[in-house]
Amino acid sequence: MAPTRILRDRVAGQSAMWHVVSAQQLAAPQSSIGRFFGVSPLTPEARISYRGALGELLVGDVLENLGHRWDVLHDVPLGYSSLDHLVIGPAGVFTVHTANCNGVDAVIDDDAMLVAGEARHDIPLARAVAGEVAQILSAAAGRPITVSPLLVVVGPRRLIVRTAPGDVAIITSTDLERRLCTAPQTLNGDEVALISDIADLDVTWPVAGETVLDTQKLHRDFSVIRAHVGTALVRRIAWAAAATTVVYISVCSVIAALVSMMMK
Repeated sequence: MAPTRILRDRVAGQSAMWHVVSAQQLAAPQSSIGRFFGVSPLTPEARISYRGALGELLVGDVLENLGHRWDVLHDVPLGYSSLDHLVIGPAGVFTVHTANCNGVDAVIDDDAMLVAGEARHDIPLARAVAGEVAQILSAAAGRPITVSPLLVVVGPRRLIVRTAPGDVAIITSTDLERRLCTAPQTLNGDEVALISDIADLDVTWPVAGETVLDTQKLHRDFSVIRAHVGTALVRRIAWAAAATTVVYISVCSVIAALVSMMMK
């Protein structure tokens, strides 16, 4: 079978969105009480992938703004998993691994990463994926291709880098575009085109052609889930605000009663 370029059809967050949609399809319908009180409709199996999908979608939007000198592939299949984003441009070849920190602190200390106090293995994973991608692209090109790993931290309240890992760049999503566009040039236009041509062939990557999804339907299904999650969040906030108001009024009433008693 002739090589195809179906890698171009893959979208940011594709694998993560597929896991979320698949998990939710197997979930029991949410109860009326759960919907009324704003209980999240996500199953435990879907929650991690949902957070990851949001991070990948945001980073994907940033990467699409890099301009015509850059080439970006999303959700590149690696057999056992997938690479969030592959970026090829004047500054070189980069693997982009996203970590959605969703308003909490992220602390980096060499290879250790703590998100809201919980240990994560994003840095060794970003390094390992970059090494694998370098081997795959080098074998396909017939010459060594250097691949640099980027760990993009999405939405942290604070990013604290105590000791930076020497071979994995740690970047926030808000700084990603500037860092790539201002990095020193290492590839000319012909080299970028050659590596891009190799990278978007399905035969370059493991199992690239085994699963072809209707990405438009996937986006629609994920958008429906996202809307339900957003509605549940609004309801939880509303109930929390109502509860706070009731407590405030009750405390004020008690204080007023005590003051009235003392003044008699």
